[in-house]
Amino acid sequence: MEVVRLEERDGRAEIVFARADRPVNVLDEATMAGLEAVLDRLERETPRALVFRSDNPRCFVAGADIERLRAIRDPDEGRRLAERGQALMRRVERLGCPTAALVRGSALGGGLELALACDWIVAVDDAATRLGLPEIRLGIHPGFGGTVRLPRRVGWPKALELMLTGRALDARRARRMGLADAVCPPGREEAALADVLSRGKARRRQHPWWFRLPPVRALVLREAEKRAAARFPHLELEKAYPAIPALLALVGRTAFAPEGIAYAEEARSLGALAVTRTCKALIRVFHLRGALRNQPLVKRGEAAAARVERVAVYGAGVMGSGIAWVAAKTVEVDLHDVGEEALARGMRAIAGHAGRDPARLARVRPALDDSGLRGADVVIEAIVEDLEAKKQLFARLEPLLREDAWLLTNTSSLSVSALQEACREPGRVAGMHFFNPAPKMPLVEVVAGERTDRKTLAGVAALAVAWDKLPVVVKDVPGFLVNRCLMPYLGAAFRLVDAGQRPAHVDGALKVYGMPMGALELADRVGLDICLHVARQLAAAYGREEPPAWLAGMVEAGLLGAKGGKGGFYAYRDGRLVGPNPEAGAILPQAAPRTREFNAAMKDESPAPLPDRDIVDACVLPMLAEALACLREGVVASADELDAAFVFGIGFPPFRGGLLGAFADEDPEALAGRFRRQGLPVPANLDVVARLRGELAAA
Repeated sequence: MEVVRLEERDGRAEIVFARADRPVNVLDEATMAGLEAVLDRLERETPRALVFRSDNPRCFVAGADIERLRAIRDPDEGRRLAERGQALMRRVERLGCPTAALVRGSALGGGLELALACDWIVAVDDAATRLGLPEIRLGIHPGFGGTVRLPRRVGWPKALELMLTGRALDARRARRMGLADAVCPPGREEAALADVLSRGKARRRQHPWWFRLPPVRALVLREAEKRAAARFPHLELEKAYPAIPALLALVGRTAFAPEGIAYAEEARSLGALAVTRTCKALIRVFHLRGALRNQPLVKRGEAAAARVERVAVYGAGVMGSGIAWVAAKTVEVDLHDVGEEALARGMRAIAGHAGRDPARLARVRPALDDSGLRGADVVIEAIVEDLEAKKQLFARLEPLLREDAWLLTNTSSLSVSALQEACREPGRVAGMHFFNPAPKMPLVEVVAGERTDRKTLAGVAALAVAWDKLPVVVKDVPGFLVNRCLMPYLGAAFRLVDAGQRPAHVDGALKVYGMPMGALELADRVGLDICLHVARQLAAAYGREEPPAWLAGMVEAGLLGAKGGKGGFYAYRDGRLVGPNPEAGAILPQAAPRTREFNAAMKDESPAPLPDRDIVDACVLPMLAEALACLREGVVASADELDAAFVFGIGFPPFRGGLLGAFADEDPEALAGRFRRQGLPVPANLDVVARLRGELAAA
């Protein structure tokens, strides 16, 4: 199979990437060997000009081979892989003719590094075009010369920002930054190529003289380090995301070093990172994302999802307006509510998301009645979390809909099967549970009721992917998957407060562990009234301990969390946490002073603060136990889908590889001992965790 073709067009040579065996072009062994063979010929017969392009309109080159990276267990093996890629790019750079990369679709990682080795980059102004170096998201940094060439094009401050965040740019932004030399609309590629190639070989960009001054370089690096640290304020980056400090250190050593030294240092650093546990964990998360997007159920539902043109969302609250904004990515949306003020608030929230996409806002129509419902392909309800209210809504709407329309519920804990009882055609009823905030959180739980048609299920999963969400199919049990497992986590945090631990101490330990926010702040963000309601429901369903009485006291006192003016565990201003909530102090159990010595001196019987590890075990192990129970009961199909649900649904730290992956290094008996120390029964299927050890093993 020919994966790299050499063609001639209008007197110039073209190298065409053509992978019939993959959905995207990658720099794997086959592509690299093919490129080396073509360069052998071009170095003997130098053409007038050379263009790199792809025959896949959605992908130039998506990057290096992830599977090869995952298999690396020796730093020297990683270094040699980088050196081979560097040598290939340097051969492109040294060709005696003008070279241009015609980028249409994704040019990421090694694909962009190849483009950077060319004299010119022409980006096609297409929705699929993205240019970036996202290696940091895999626990490494660019290794095929990107850390050397990118700063020459865009300058060190911009280069560091792109490499440290891993964000990708569309064609126009790439041109504004100086990453692309030209932008052209589809169909105008030849004129753009002729223009840049007529300029001959590109002059190598030079940094301004003042940037060579050590104090200036130190300032740039210090600012980049501050911004990186601000993204992860509670983490020790050397342990959690070692590629970030490694990239900064590499730049500090090689910013103006001779090329040979710079490339050697880049390759050595990449080899060291490629064998870390963080790299293996982030590659696992990368594959989890891809597996959800490409699962067979999604493929079966793509045709049905493609026919969806209009969606009706009922309920213009936080979740309803967020879902409406998500759906407006691809379809027309009617946002329904019974109150004018609620509907106005919902539309204002959507307008706040619009930013640079006013056309998307224009696809959302507010409605105070059921107008336009006959034209709806999908109804998604996001009204009050009350089973009877939802059943009444579905019973009223079903006769107004076409027979092929889907009726979906965003319920977070109520029975989809019970909702189906209100409908004459229960097969078209399913759960489509978004996570808050819907515009940002990637996960969608697709819930199969007892009588949900498989075609409906497949269509809903495919629709989620079309809206840039990641669907996980779960059984219709109380709390489904994520909320069922989340309540033991929150309940454990409540018990720690009940035992006298300060909320800020509990949350601080969990944030140091890597959670995006502590359990108690999460409860505030969800709403303490909702937490209390769901906790009581799940306690009744699974025979769990009831939430502490003071939680009901907080709700009765109007301390509902971030959404209320009185706050919850914490006080909030304009939605931002500003510190402990004084009003909660009168209701919460006595907060713990800092040390036992302080307790003794003050004759205070409150317990001393627990060590961070004990707080993490107290909160995370009950969640792990419940997750393993869900896996055992078939609530979710696989360990991979379970881990994906926690990473993409609650932001479980990706560098740990998922909830199960976080414990894969643990000796099984030692892990069982941790359960016993927390007074928890040892899960019967704890061996599932150990099976991930090989995948996540670091050198």
